[in-house]
This record gives sequence, structure tokens and C-alpha cells, in this order.
Amino acid sequence: MKTLISAAVSLVLCASANAQHNLGITTSNWSCMNSMYLNPANIAESREKKAVNLASFAFGVDNNVGPFNAGQGLVVAVGDGKTNNMFNYANNSKVSMHAPFVDVTGPGLLIKVDDKHSVAFSTRVRGINQFNNFDQTLFHTFNDPKFRTTDEILASPKDFTYTVHMWSEIGFTYGGVFYDKGAHKIKAGGTVRYLGGIAYVGVKGRNMDVKFSAGNDTFYAANTDIEYASNILNTKSSAGSNISQSFFSLLYKGKFGHGLGGDFGLVYEYNPDDNKTEDAGQTENKRRSSKNKQGYRVRFSMSVVDIGVIHYSKEKNANELFTGNGYVTGVGILNNVKNFDNIRKYAVQRGFNAEIRQMASKVYMPTRLMFGGDYHIQKHYYTNVTFLVNLADRKNFGNSYYNQFTVTPRYETKKVSVGLPVTFSTLSNRFKVGLGFMAGGFFIGSDDMLALAVKGEYGISFYTGLNVPIYK
Repeated sequence: MKTLISAAVSLVLCASANAQHNLGITTSNWSCMNSMYLNPANIAESREKKAVNLASFAFGVDNNVGPFNAGQGLVVAVGDGKTNNMFNYANNSKVSMHAPFVDVTGPGLLIKVDDKHSVAFSTRVRGINQFNNFDQTLFHTFNDPKFRTTDEILASPKDFTYTVHMWSEIGFTYGGVFYDKGAHKIKAGGTVRYLGGIAYVGVKGRNMDVKFSAGNDTFYAANTDIEYASNILNTKSSAGSNISQSFFSLLYKGKFGHGLGGDFGLVYEYNPDDNKTEDAGQTENKRRSSKNKQGYRVRFSMSVVDIGVIHYSKEKNANELFTGNGYVTGVGILNNVKNFDNIRKYAVQRGFNAEIRQMASKVYMPTRLMFGGDYHIQKHYYTNVTFLVNLADRKNFGNSYYNQFTVTPRYETKKVSVGLPVTFSTLSNRFKVGLGFMAGGFFIGSDDMLALAVKGEYGISFYTGLNVPIYK
């Protein structure tokens, strides 16, 4: 999908002036400014008295289409729009992908109020380019103008969606200890965010019955019911013309949509050693001194993150509805998808009904449920498990994550943390292996790095950042 994907990827990448969760470092006890995105309760009893986030950047690609070509990848795909240069197509009949996702954090601050309570301020700009539940032949036809099916194919794709969305966030987080007795401790926390919608393009494909003929670039589409919407594609202009390159401009200026969002979470910690010290008759002050070392044998957490929706008013938004039957080509759609007038004229010429409407849209956040468990093996060695469950309705305009399960053994001290996340992804139905390293406030890593060394992997990711921890 040369025109649309190139514009969409450019739109997302301009934020760089988290399908990624940076699990190699966010599971560490010495990384509160990062771990609060998994569960806001994690900042309670922060080991840092203060922490200043300077900046971080995360980027990645994930899909179920086929193996990702790490050597060519996005550079080639953005240049010529041919996803056969980006992926090697496999046999999966349904196509879903994040290609790419970008997460940039800006200035932030964490303050430990007292031994039990902490607060934080954070800023982010995020972007996700996502296809969900597309028929592979239809997707391949749109993305490669030279593609021709070798067989006659009948397909009836339903409930397929596409959303590229970039938005900003300004958040306030609180975490505190609400129960602390003997071996048991319960923490709770929440984040409230102002969401600024910067730009989006969305497609809802409710129904389409498609017939592909062998060796032919024209296909027949019947019973079509598709909605196409955007705040940056109007009747004349194309994507990206009104998007600033500056992080601070994206964060504070030029927002075309508005909304509220947030996270909330609970953490339970069990520390049998603390129960023994209390039974042994230690004073309350000594017991608290021991507990301030953040000791626990096992920790369980649960959170719901990225709750929210961004509203785009009808004055700055347009929707186009396509219904009916007709003959089209992938090349014809790609050459006319730059603005609503062109695509409407093309669709009408081909026999479809096409109607442009000025109407408001809602673009939903990638809401998900996060379960975690952390076991303290001995001294500086831990093992973490994290289970992600999607809660977003993929029939709406918006982005979503795909369920995954991760085990992260790690080594951590005050100065250095190293984590090795191993993930099973239900998007690609494959295992991913990453590595996260943190020294002081600098961190670097990946949740998915096998494509750098092994052929046949379905994704790749990278993150890095810098914050300044203050312990006294």
C-alpha cells in the first residue's frame, strides 16, 4: 500500500524527532520511571528519592504475515511501498501487524514523598501503524502493484481494521502502600493522563466479498461496507502536511483531538523474613529499616493500562463510506487514496456508492490487562513473569496489543541491572528473545532481537533512554 503506508510510517516516525514494554528493564526494582507504565503501583516505596527522566525512545515491528527481512525492512518498504521487501509472505490467511510502533518519552519527574508514597509526572508521544484481520490476498494486492494471484480465490473478509495514530500524553501518577502488616504488603496506584490527538487515519472494513482471478490485477468486490476516516486527509490534501517534527510542538501544540486516559494497579508482596523479624521482637523502627530495603520473597501485580479515548470533532475530521459492488485494482486504489475527493471519484467510477461526511470520530487507546509475578531467588537474582491480555475492541478506530506471555530472569543491583525476556506472542505464534541492560540511569535493550542473528523471525524492536536517579 505504497501511498498510504509510506505516509503512515512517515507520520509515526516523525515522533522520533510500546507494542514494546521494555521488559528487560521495566521489571527491575531500580527503574520506577519505566516500571510505572506496567503498573502505577510500582512507584510506591520508590528506591530513588527522586528521579528525572530526560528522554527515551522505543521502536519496533511485529506481524503474523511472515518472516521479517531485517536487512531491508522498513527502509525499503517506505521507499517503494512493497511489503514483499519487508516480509516474506507465509501461509497465514489473516494479516495483522504493528509496522511500526514508536514510543518517545520526554521530560518527567518522580518524587518519593515519604517511605510509603511516591508521585510522578511524565510526558510521552506515541504512534502505532496497525493492520488487523486483513485477508492476505487483499492485503498483498494493495501492498504490491505487481502481485498477481496464481489461482482463482474467493474471500469474504469481515471486521478488518487499519489505524495509524499518533498522540501525546501528559500524565500524573501516584503510588502508595495501603496495607503493611507482618509478611504481607499491598500497594495501589493510578495514573491520570491528558491525551492530545495529533493525527490518525482509520479504516473499518465491516464486510466485503472478493473474487480474485488468476493472473489479473482487477478483482471484483461485492456487498462492500467500508468506512474510511481521518483528521489529516481532507477533500484535497494528503497525510502529514500539518504535522510538526518537534517533540515539544507535538506535546503542547497543534493537537486536533482531545481526551482523558489512565492506568490503575495493585501489587501484593509477601516477605516471610520480615514476619520472622517482627516475631523476634524487633522495634518498629528497626523493622521499618529492614523493610525499606525492599525485600520480598514473591510479588504479584495486576493492572489495567491505557484506558481512554481521543475525540476528534467533526470540524477537523472527515469520514467516507463505501457500499455496493464494483471492479477495482490495487494500483487504482493506491493512486487515488491521497485525499477523499480522489478516492470517492474513483470508487463511483467503478460502480460503488461513496459518501463523504463531516462527522466526529473516537479513536480508542490500546487498553490491556497486565498480570505479573516476581520471585526473589537469592541476593541479586530474580525471575519475573508478565502476562498481557488485550481489552480493546478491534472493530473500533484505534490500536490494540496482542496477548503475550513473558518470562524474564534478571540480575539487579543499585548500579547495574540485566534482564533476559523470553516472550511467546499470540500475534506471530512464535517465541521472542530480548536483552535489557541498565547502568545508573542509562538503559538500552530489545524485547525482540533474534532477527539480527537468525533468519525467519517475525519482528524486531529496540529501546534506549536516560534518566537521573537521586538516592539521597
